[in-house]
Amino acid sequence: MTSIVTTELARSYLAGKALTFAEADALWRWLKKADDLSMARRVIERLRRAEGLIDDLPPDVGIRQKLAQQEALLTSKDCELSATLRHDQALRILSREFGKLDDPTLNQSQETLGIAGGILKRRFDDLGQVEDLRRAARLYERGAQGDVGEDGYAHINAAFMEDFLASIGDQAEIRRVKAQSIRQVLLEKLPESAAVSAGSVWFNTATRAEALFGLHRYDEATKVVAECLVKPEPWELQTTSRQIATLAHIHAEHPLDVPEIRKFFDALLPGAADAARSAVIGKVGLALSGGGFRASFYHLGVLARLAELNVLRHVDVLSCVSGGSIVGACYWLVLRKRLQQNTPMTRDDYVAIVQDLIEHFRAAVAGNLRGAVQPGWVTVVWGLLRKDQKGAMDPEQTAAALDRLFYAPLRDDTNADAMHDLPFTPADHGGLAAGQPFHPGKHNWLRAHKVPVLVLNSTTVNTGHAWQFTPTWMGESPWAVHEAADSIPRLEWHWYEKDLGWSMTVGRAVAASACVPGVFSPLEIKGAYDGIDVQLVDGGVHDNQGSVSLLALNCNVVLVSDACGQLLLEKEAAPGIGGLLAYANRSMSTLMERVRLANYADLAARQRAGLLRGLMFLHMKAGLDANPIPLMFSQESSQIIREQLSPSGVRKDFQQALAELRTDLDAFTSDESDALMACGYQMARWAFQRDLAVHKELFDEPQSATWRFAPMLEEITSTAATTPRRKGLLKAFRDGSTVRT
Repeated sequence: MTSIVTTELARSYLAGKALTFAEADALWRWLKKADDLSMARRVIERLRRAEGLIDDLPPDVGIRQKLAQQEALLTSKDCELSATLRHDQALRILSREFGKLDDPTLNQSQETLGIAGGILKRRFDDLGQVEDLRRAARLYERGAQGDVGEDGYAHINAAFMEDFLASIGDQAEIRRVKAQSIRQVLLEKLPESAAVSAGSVWFNTATRAEALFGLHRYDEATKVVAECLVKPEPWELQTTSRQIATLAHIHAEHPLDVPEIRKFFDALLPGAADAARSAVIGKVGLALSGGGFRASFYHLGVLARLAELNVLRHVDVLSCVSGGSIVGACYWLVLRKRLQQNTPMTRDDYVAIVQDLIEHFRAAVAGNLRGAVQPGWVTVVWGLLRKDQKGAMDPEQTAAALDRLFYAPLRDDTNADAMHDLPFTPADHGGLAAGQPFHPGKHNWLRAHKVPVLVLNSTTVNTGHAWQFTPTWMGESPWAVHEAADSIPRLEWHWYEKDLGWSMTVGRAVAASACVPGVFSPLEIKGAYDGIDVQLVDGGVHDNQGSVSLLALNCNVVLVSDACGQLLLEKEAAPGIGGLLAYANRSMSTLMERVRLANYADLAARQRAGLLRGLMFLHMKAGLDANPIPLMFSQESSQIIREQLSPSGVRKDFQQALAELRTDLDAFTSDESDALMACGYQMARWAFQRDLAVHKELFDEPQSATWRFAPMLEEITSTAATTPRRKGLLKAFRDGSTVRT
């Protein structure tokens, strides 16, 4: 069966077409092998309920139990289900079929215990609860008490869990000894690959290689994978390489600097040296926050530094909000055009991309987006009173202006203005993925230069949930919905169906991400859901940093560029009606600040728990002074020593003024844009060195490039007593904190 035929058959079956049991059984297996796990899960779920079958389910208990095991496995892996519930749902499937998982009689079912252990391990990956790791280790250990079988699945995972728990300080010495003992026994009892069934050859090889690798017998592990004649599927290679890469990190701070480890990965991933690097680095996500054009220009400075470090080629996911969406979509379109060219990519290409992007973006911002769509006050008041408008500006006009100013000039095909037109095949697609349709989620790990998954984040007014646009689908992500505390139904996400009207232009998607409530009316999607007209507003209402999308897509190296409007000290409340509005706005700002801090706390906790291999969280006020304000009658004496520069090396007076620039979509002066880019560049240079310099595989030694903001960079980092421009620039930046009419 071809992939198109199989997908169409699966859709027909799910829509009601009747199949024989044998046909439906073969269908989910094919979908699983093709790594279409969500579709496979839905097919097997319908199959187990005996729905849409021409004949009956086989009476054989073993077949029914096998189906239950696989449904549980696929449910846990299905990213279209909420991470807060899919693993629990998977465990319930096993419990209904096999009884309580802690029942000793279940010790005879190694596969069930192994699948349950994997479910708990994935739940730890998503939710970060160390107790899930301990439970997974106990389940694997129980499974490892039985026969090794052909691939030693429970045994090798039991050893891995012991080592991983030891690496985070959980009974470290005891667990390390136990892990080595399990591997020794496994190697003694595991049959040679020549003696196992054809379908188990690769898994037998992978288990043997991982056991030897875990025992630091790297050369023997290399020989095992080099001599294997079976060519596994890319997803099977990825699963093996990622788990062994985690072991490599436990063994050495810089695994690929160890010649024996590098040789092993070269053998495991022949001709794909960059896949080895990807496995060791992990999945890299970059989030660009909201904050109007202030944020956009700041992000450009961050991109400039990441280009110099050659980090941009490793970015798997680009998650954007509001002002971050405006510039992030521009970057993605420029990168898309370059990746379709036949010449090899280099660091210089990324530098050139950002340099060209800066000039394009400055010219687009000079078009004064807000001025192009902002109506007069009479029109605004009339619309609010008579037309039931919910904001001063029309999101559809904004979408058209965004497209005209920012995106149309970047398109190589003037008709490719919709999100569903964006997917493409990079010119160098091939290697271990040769012959397969390109999919960034499946093939990026094999690539030297990733095709980032673009996520434009918005917020649904109807539900309060996050709404996302990607080049392949739109809707409410199940990952960010916590059903245990959220009873509001989720609006289903779905692949684009342009013939049915389920589509979105790039300009409209970005406009939805940037629709600040009150300033803009919500962007509407009508007729897609029965009785519901979807209203979308700024993604910052739900997550102004965009970090949630990175976690949803399993990024374990997270870079966040946060240039949003942070809460400022308010010395006294404004009087009258204006004070009432300011009070309401202050409450909303406080709530958004609380969400921002909670998101950061979540990321930091995940890093401490070992879920994140790396975290860089930039924000514009990092290192600025926040001293206690003493009571007027306080007798405490204190001497405050203030340095001129924040830890990032930016003058505090400039950094404070830039952090308080307006978060608007109007025209910015050359000085404002250059200073914001210089600030983002300098802060990224400092933060990367502080947070990620230990991850040597992630970057190359920096080579300074020529940037238009270089003179401003010198100005905002100067320690001279005075400069000819300092006073005037500071006044201009402080005056620029208010929205211009």
